Amino acid sequence: MSTRRESPVSESETPRRKTKGEVYEGIAFTFCKAATIVLIAQKWALPVAAGAASVFFILAVWHGQKETRCVLRVPLLIATFWGAVCAVSLYGLLRPLLGR
Repeated sequence: MSTRRESPVSESETPRRKTKGEVYEGIAFTFCKAATIVLIAQKWALPVAAGAASVFFILAVWHGQKETRCVLRVPLLIATFWGAVCAVSLYGLLRPLLGR
């Protein structure tokens, strides 16, 4: 039977602070993802993005995630909000097609 010793964390293993360039690149990447969704989905972008956010927050909770980095912090509350946004925007898009 072997025993495993935990070695102290060396300076090279400690997380480093992100540079301003890395922070701005992270923000830019977020907008890049959003713009890609808009480019592909166009007028359907809001219900697609809102519905996907709702589904993935529900899946996160299903798999044990209790909080999130999002402003509201509570995944089920956020999923409910984005689900409502998805439903309202779909209604607005589909209403003219249904002739009402």
